[in-house]
Amino acid sequence: MSTWIPSSRDRFTPADFSFLSRVLSPGGERRHLWTLWEDPGALREMLDLKEVLRGLLDSPAALGVSPAFYFYVLVRHSFLDAGITDPGMADYVAGVMVQRLASDTGDPLRSLPAGLTHAADFVAILESAHGRMRFHLQLEAGNQFLILTGLFPGFLLRRCQRRGAPGVEFYEDFARRAYRDAADNRSAPQDAPRKLFGKLADTLPVARLSLNKLAEELVFLGE
Repeated sequence: MSTWIPSSRDRFTPADFSFLSRVLSPGGERRHLWTLWEDPGALREMLDLKEVLRGLLDSPAALGVSPAFYFYVLVRHSFLDAGITDPGMADYVAGVMVQRLASDTGDPLRSLPAGLTHAADFVAILESAHGRMRFHLQLEAGNQFLILTGLFPGFLLRRCQRRGAPGVEFYEDFARRAYRDAADNRSAPQDAPRKLFGKLADTLPVARLSLNKLAEELVFLGE
């Protein structure tokens, strides 16, 4: 996957393999696991195992895994439970989470919660953008509100209650339209997974609820 596209599976580390080996082959032969690790299909099947999710949640060894591995496993299993079976979608969404939660870039288009968190901010920027720049801004808008509605719905709810701002459903719809516009934008780079963005637009309501459950039950992201 191109380096500009958020991804998680492209960023797994040797520490992730070490953790997976401890979970699936404790004290055993790891050579065969390395062969499977290097095969994308086999790796996906290994990471789909419930033992890996339980190990990530319960084992102290999980403290050493990369954010990319951590978020991919959580998102993938949450999506599978919700009927979203495309591993590429879990890979992309986990990559967006790493991009926005595991590092502080200072970029207002990607930072949370200090960055742009109002739809009007993105609309104002998009109005004067054209071509490929417009595509990238559409994608950033979708990504930003995917994370806000999926992982920080309480933030949007409190803002709605205190200031009369739009609710979660409004921002979910804004993210859907942003992904759909990115999918339909013919100025997108040739390597852009436009079909994936279209599928994400179609499934975003289910994906958002799945991320809500993930945030409530599996991780602590603060207020």
